[in-house]
Amino acid sequence: MKRSNSKLAQIQMQVMWNRLISVVEEQAQTLVRTAFGAATREAGDLSAGVFLPDGRMVAQAVTGTPGHVNSMAASVKHFLDAYPLHTMQDGDVFVTNDPWKATGHLNDFTMVTPVFRGGKTKKVVALFASTLHVVDIGGIGYGADGLQVYHEGLFMPIVRLVEAGRMSETVMKVVRANVREPVQVEGDLYALVACN
Repeated sequence: MKRSNSKLAQIQMQVMWNRLISVVEEQAQTLVRTAFGAATREAGDLSAGVFLPDGRMVAQAVTGTPGHVNSMAASVKHFLDAYPLHTMQDGDVFVTNDPWKATGHLNDFTMVTPVFRGGKTKKVVALFASTLHVVDIGGIGYGADGLQVYHEGLFMPIVRLVEAGRMSETVMKVVRANVREPVQVEGDLYALVACN
């Protein structure tokens, strides 16, 4: 009897794992389909994954680049340090391009979205995170002339981009005012929101 329960548990685990992988793969494909930048749409320069409430990654999409996936896996804990679970509400989305807390340079944006469950006493049960490379972030661009991170362009600390379902127009104004391609960059940020 124990042996058959063990086999059933293994089958159930595999079914749940396959469903989880399909969810994060759908997350990545949503990003590919909705992104404005060619780096994401054509080169798959992105990452997508689901995390436990303590910031540990549970699954990652097959689509994406190892550099983004590995750095995103470590970055979610920085988001939780900046915005602990008890400060999050349903409909929130957080963003950063901090190269030390996210993916290594300012052109990569990472977004984290909490997932809530429950009636009146909603509780965070998971976090979705994703990363993509935007075409432009201002500054002097790549090259030997850049001597400080500030030469690279707009530095966005971990901020709440969406609060309870309402997009922060202030954050978007700052982004649009600091990039050469505001339509593309704004479109990519909306794509990150959509994929999470």
